[in-house]
Amino acid sequence: MSLDFLAGFTIFMLALIMVVSMVPGLLAGLESSGIDYDAVAYRTGVILVEDPGWPVYPPWEMNDEVHKDEIERIGLAVSKDTPNILLSTKVETFFNDSFFTPDDYRNLAIFGDIPYSYHFSLRSLDGVTYNEETGDPLPPGYGYIRRVVKIKEPGVAVINGTTFAPQYTSLSSNQEFIVRLDFGQLLDPSVGAAYRIDPRTEPVNVTITNFGAYLNMTEPSTNATLRTVTFWKKDPTRPIPQFTRIPFAYGTTDSSLYTLTIDGNPYDLTPDTKVFDNDNISLVLKPAATSLFTLDQNSILDIRFNFGDTPSQTNITGIHHYDYNSTNVTLPDLQTGVLEVAVW
Repeated sequence: MSLDFLAGFTIFMLALIMVVSMVPGLLAGLESSGIDYDAVAYRTGVILVEDPGWPVYPPWEMNDEVHKDEIERIGLAVSKDTPNILLSTKVETFFNDSFFTPDDYRNLAIFGDIPYSYHFSLRSLDGVTYNEETGDPLPPGYGYIRRVVKIKEPGVAVINGTTFAPQYTSLSSNQEFIVRLDFGQLLDPSVGAAYRIDPRTEPVNVTITNFGAYLNMTEPSTNATLRTVTFWKKDPTRPIPQFTRIPFAYGTTDSSLYTLTIDGNPYDLTPDTKVFDNDNISLVLKPAATSLFTLDQNSILDIRFNFGDTPSQTNITGIHHYDYNSTNVTLPDLQTGVLEVAVW
């Protein structure tokens, strides 16, 4: 009995010693430890520069205050196939402090259970084109990540009287100039997303310069009247395709949908005003307006500038195609910038 007791007691003591030696390791995970803020910042940076956000279409940046709760995730990438290439319209909305609250940034970009403090900044290399920031002032210590990015900006159709020859027709009291967007051609999948013209997510910018070159110099007047700017659409897949006028509040000025300026002065889409020799006409059609037109990859959209004078004071007419032809739309080079995410 004494030998059995001794053997059992020895085994018990050895087991106890092993258990005691293992306890600190078992409890190590329960001890308090610091948060890896660098990891949180890295994760947030990946979401911002490699993800387009959700919803994708209509894109999250087009949601207004009423529909902001439909945004599930904020991402700045042009698409999931273009990491590190950001879309300018997404950047503009992201850094809009009057639209997003601190809780929005935490819930839609950082995704943390802890109420992190943050600071986001984006600066282009020239320090002028993009110089955006939002969040709290930086403390002495914080986790951060910097990402070199490219920023895609919308194209501009500059129609200059000295370089663009419109299709002349016989003069009449109703001269109409058309800018045509063929979505089947613009949304061609063979064109990379970073260089694609997509009116559903980017503004359409049409600028007519050197208007005097279009004036009908056989008439004594040196100005023409821009009566209206209207939108028309056509679905070529229908049996008898034809253009129909899009119902729109043409007489209402809404900068969230469009801006129309003549010689720098703002107008609605029924300006009925004179355009003089040295004037420029600029129309910027926002994605929020395009989304109201129920357009798809088969649609054709016409923007029609109607000049009405009796007798006609301008020769401008015909169709200008808003497409990838380098003489029609200028696509700006991708801007280089640095995005910094700081979390603490």
